[in-house]
Amino acid sequence: MTIIEGLTSGFLQSISLSVLPYLAIGSIFGMIIGIIPGLSGHFAMAMAVTFLYTMEPGAGIAFLLGAHATVAQGGGLTAILFSTPGTGQNAATLLDGPPMRDQGRGGVAVGAAMASCFLGATFGALVLAALLPVLRSVVLFFGPPEVVMMAFLALTFVAVLGKEDMVRSLIAALLGLLMAMVGLDNVTNTERFTMGSINLSDGLSLVPVILGLFAVAEMFDLWATGGSLARNVQKPLSARETQRQIFQGIGLAFKNWWLVVRCSAIGTSIGLVPGLGSAAAAFIAYGHAKQTSKSPQTFGKGNVEGVIGPEAANDAVEGGALASTIAFGIPGSSSMAILLSGLFILGMETGPRMLNQHVDVVFIMIFTIIIGNLIGTVLGMFLVNPMSRSTSVRAEVMVPVLMAIIMTGAYATDRAMFDIGVAVVFGVIGYLMKLLNYSRAAMLIGLVLGFSLEKNLYLALLLDGPYFFLQPIPVLLGVITLGFLAYNLWANARDKRKA
Repeated sequence: MTIIEGLTSGFLQSISLSVLPYLAIGSIFGMIIGIIPGLSGHFAMAMAVTFLYTMEPGAGIAFLLGAHATVAQGGGLTAILFSTPGTGQNAATLLDGPPMRDQGRGGVAVGAAMASCFLGATFGALVLAALLPVLRSVVLFFGPPEVVMMAFLALTFVAVLGKEDMVRSLIAALLGLLMAMVGLDNVTNTERFTMGSINLSDGLSLVPVILGLFAVAEMFDLWATGGSLARNVQKPLSARETQRQIFQGIGLAFKNWWLVVRCSAIGTSIGLVPGLGSAAAAFIAYGHAKQTSKSPQTFGKGNVEGVIGPEAANDAVEGGALASTIAFGIPGSSSMAILLSGLFILGMETGPRMLNQHVDVVFIMIFTIIIGNLIGTVLGMFLVNPMSRSTSVRAEVMVPVLMAIIMTGAYATDRAMFDIGVAVVFGVIGYLMKLLNYSRAAMLIGLVLGFSLEKNLYLALLLDGPYFFLQPIPVLLGVITLGFLAYNLWANARDKRKA
């Protein structure tokens, strides 16, 4: 399938009655999840994955990515209006969003944030579309040896560049690889780590593990913290004043289009690097906005550029992250790992097959990001006040309701009570990892990569022998991996000496 044919087919499918309703529902669901502090894109996608089993690939992808696309917009609303970022990627918005709210310009900040999210997502999606011809050629150079070394490089990036401790993140990543070994061996067909349980003979089911690590763990944390979901809540603006200011903020985002383009480029570039993620992109974009501003002294005191820059970078990250996920099957973040598991459930295979035979699916992803963020922008304009009230619900009420939904999703995977137990066990593990500063994202990516890593390692040894890593591209990837680890170990030692 040519790129033009894929673009036409992808667009027609995206606006068809068999796909668009799922995209709209997913976008609304993602916006609601983003507004509730403590629940992130991981939670939205983890819950969405449970509905994929009965969906066609186009509808499933639209529903899953639609839920992920609008989370940042919902999180931006609570970051500005309640000083409580719905997700970690909205943390940079706290620097100038709440000061604007305190000045009576909360609606302006909300409008600028939502419009910037939409423009940034569109930029990232267009960059992904432009990269398709290049990816089609580059991916042909990647066989089993290259995929093995690329997987270790991705794990290294995620472990080192996350906010968690490097050693602990590496431990979590390797533990994820170990958990991928549960079940039947790909080569000898013998059982491993099943402890005599027939339920583990096919390995750990991804959906209950994802729900446990992220959704159940967040519920435990929310229950332990107590209180209401939104803290330090300020009195919201009236509906009429909010709508007037929102349109003003949207106008300011378009007026500062060059800043949006630059920060979107930063976000897309960072998205291509596994492990950096949206939070890093947002703070880097904030620093760039401040450095290039004509009034840097007003940053932190309510400058709208301090909202536009981070929010544009937030959503632009997804275009770059999707590129590496689609081309190589290497998820650069936990959200992309969940997306990859969703593609597995839908029977889609990443890599050369998708880029050559299913280009229309790639364009469905691209149009889903754009249309989903457009839906989120419209929703934010008209539903800020009624939707924000959900943040005043106390944890004692919200947690039991969400836990019931989560357990239902875990059970629906294979209609097995065993999966509910898996979700609870991994919820405890995820909560302890959060308390002890271990990277849950690294563990999940290790688990997702483990399946393909084992298969490609076996093929590499079979085709090229034990020294497969001495070929040019694997050597280069290995040098980058070791060099990156060595530099970060040296930087950590240097910081300790200074301290």
